[in-house]
Amino acid sequence: MEYLLETEHLRIRKFEPRDADDLYQNHLEEEVKKWIPNESYTNLKEAQGAVKFYTDCVNSKHLPYVLAVENKETGELIGDTGVNEVDGHPDQVEIGYGICKKHSGKGYATELLRAMTDYIIETFGIKTLYGRVMKGNDASVRVLKKNGYQFVREELGAEDDPYGNGMLIFILSRV
Repeated sequence: MEYLLETEHLRIRKFEPRDADDLYQNHLEEEVKKWIPNESYTNLKEAQGAVKFYTDCVNSKHLPYVLAVENKETGELIGDTGVNEVDGHPDQVEIGYGICKKHSGKGYATELLRAMTDYIIETFGIKTLYGRVMKGNDASVRVLKKNGYQFVREELGAEDDPYGNGMLIFILSRV
């Protein structure tokens, strides 16, 4: 298996067809549904389609660029991470990440975001990355801040904010 990134505890790689069930199960978790509701798959077939789409994008180095996250010790799929273009700004991306509940609170998200940020800057030459967090998701705010992302503004009325609480926008720029 080819790993694109390795950290102390994690291996980051392209998705494979066998990952669809784990991806589906991970995205059924209440935390995922709460904080990133548009990332929950309605069924296994939808997750299988997502895995194929993500793999095709990574193979062609096309955005969105979404990768699988494994626990290095167990080989278990414990999350995913990726970037997508900020609308109308091809030189800027929004970064996302998620670690399933069973593995949260161990510093994996911080480790993942640090590695993925560096990888995206090196691989795509993108110098400006954004993190968008639903207001109230304090754990993700801490992860962004630990990795040097700075709060820039609050966005109200975003389509991916079903509760209307607002999205907190963070930036990391290495210009």
